[in-house]
Amino acid sequence: MDRVCICFGLESLSDSALLLDNEKEYQDVYRPTAKFLYAHPEFSMTFSFSGNELQFLKKKHPEFLELVQQLVNRKQIEVLGGGFYQPVFPMLYAKDRTDQVELLSVELRQTVGKRPRGMTLYADGWDASLVTSFQTCGMEYVLLDSSLIRPSKLSYLPLIMSDKGKNIIVVPVYRKHKPGIATAEEYLASLFSFIKRSVRGDAYDVEADERIVCVQLSHGEFRALLQSEFFLQLLHVANEKFSETIRFAFPAAYLKMQQARVPAFITAGLNAEIAQWAKTPYTPAMLKNDGYPVTIYDFLQTYPQSQALCSRMLYVSMLINQCHGDKARKKAAREKLWASQSGEAFVCTANGAFPNALYRQNAYAKLNEAEKIVRDCGNFEESTVRFDYNGDGKDEYIFRMGAYTACITKNAGALCEFNVLQSFANYADNLSRIESFDGCNDNYYRGLFVDHVFTDRDIKNYVQGKPAGSGIFSEVPYSEQRFSAQHKEVILAASAEFGEKRQLLRLRKKYVAAAASVSVQYILKNESAEPLSAYFAAELNFLQANFGAADFVPYSVEIVSGNEKKVVDTTTSSCSIEQTGRMTDVAAVQLSDSNNMVSFVVEPNEACEFCFMPIIFKRPDCSGEKNVPAAMTFSAAFIWNVQLEPGMEMEKTVNLSIISTKRKRAKQKR
Repeated sequence: MDRVCICFGLESLSDSALLLDNEKEYQDVYRPTAKFLYAHPEFSMTFSFSGNELQFLKKKHPEFLELVQQLVNRKQIEVLGGGFYQPVFPMLYAKDRTDQVELLSVELRQTVGKRPRGMTLYADGWDASLVTSFQTCGMEYVLLDSSLIRPSKLSYLPLIMSDKGKNIIVVPVYRKHKPGIATAEEYLASLFSFIKRSVRGDAYDVEADERIVCVQLSHGEFRALLQSEFFLQLLHVANEKFSETIRFAFPAAYLKMQQARVPAFITAGLNAEIAQWAKTPYTPAMLKNDGYPVTIYDFLQTYPQSQALCSRMLYVSMLINQCHGDKARKKAAREKLWASQSGEAFVCTANGAFPNALYRQNAYAKLNEAEKIVRDCGNFEESTVRFDYNGDGKDEYIFRMGAYTACITKNAGALCEFNVLQSFANYADNLSRIESFDGCNDNYYRGLFVDHVFTDRDIKNYVQGKPAGSGIFSEVPYSEQRFSAQHKEVILAASAEFGEKRQLLRLRKKYVAAAASVSVQYILKNESAEPLSAYFAAELNFLQANFGAADFVPYSVEIVSGNEKKVVDTTTSSCSIEQTGRMTDVAAVQLSDSNNMVSFVVEPNEACEFCFMPIIFKRPDCSGEKNVPAAMTFSAAFIWNVQLEPGMEMEKTVNLSIISTKRKRAKQKR
């Protein structure tokens, strides 16, 4: 090896950072970078832009894109492609992959005058099946984090990856070679020495006289190097002392001159910075070199909310692909689908949970808009279907009704997804409390219609938000007793042992869907030989969809108790109203989401006790050093005192209705 080619690159800006202060990013990073490059034509590098970045720059700073086009024309920089909305590619269907890549490629062709030949991947999400998809889009190479590549294949040369007769070049990106506190001269000297020592005597020593090291920098890292004039010093030192051994270029220019390729098969994986969060929820963990790299699928299994969003995204994509009708509407639906696939909604937990919850709801909103458009394409008919919706090996039940789309899972027999098409929100996208962050563990998923059977002691703890045992039915799996697509009903049942006496109880719950409501009938049977004295609770958890937004407004709640209607303060729990924490003789509850102009009316078939509490979940911030509010749920439960003799059963019904509040507000304005 005689020479080293250094390829610096500026990573694209995340959508969350773009929304926070896009103008500041332009003034602090893009503008001075373009100024530096224009003044120093001997320095080459790469740029990466997301589709949203390009649209912002095209609208606010077209002069910058004109300058980028000039730099591209004089072969000083290369603009890389990728997915328009920065998706995690392995999660997508093949068509969505190619659509995302082509959408960004067309945008780059129009704005900078040249289609990209190489591309970057959000979170370095990789899978062997991507080779065919990327080659179909005309991509010649892809940048990939070196942590995904077997160390024996890292020779500071491009790799060639083959899959089913298709090939693509892989250029490793080395995070360990990012400039640190060393001076420019020390950096270049140590980098050249390290690479020369690493490749001495390898199989490509004669064939490849020049090696390549690709270094991608975030906006924060690039800003710091610009402000310290590191690049200016680097260029000066390279010209003065390393002119024969080091040069700056971009990958396409290097690949054109250097023909050496290292054959390799790269298994699925994520870059190490995100993969470390995939072992334990919200906690970074050391990655073991055990031959099993962490993949996006491992990440989704660790974070059920991300898995649920992925299932919803794939389902809506399937609906669009099967849609036959108005082509304009189908295209509009697909555009909403693409926007929902932003990687930040799925994996930005690695950079902090708070934006993850917000972006996940934004993704659900786009998916619900897409489904609504698909429904308008043809003659929509309400339906109930049964299939393995989330890939867990068990059938789920999907209600596609006029006002909503819902999913029922056999795990706890709960409603785990509740997409209201008017508000475009999924109100069942709840977190569960984790002791290290929230002070206690829930040990169950906080969906809608979660069932509990409590002792006297447990119910007192439950209404105060303290750990109250499992409630038995909130953790057990249910089995199907009957499914009727024609009548839009599902009957599930489960058995569990209750209390110290281990009394055998059986709970049967029947879901019946209507256009704007869902009704659940409960039949609790005492199958033990002793009388049962307990409390039965039907719990409903409603996500605060706009929590964290600037215009955040908590739910407003009206309770009908006896002949009175009460408006309660939802910033506190029911313990602030009743000493026991349980309001008595409750006939109905109306929960209003004023942000999204929708209300939920919950009516039991007979008066009961009622408790509620707002729950704010905390998760690590971007630094991982402190816990910050990440999401909010309004938890409500309808409670009945149960006294059952052996072999006897009781029946209760809870009806949940969706009501639009738009007309009501319109009248008030008039």
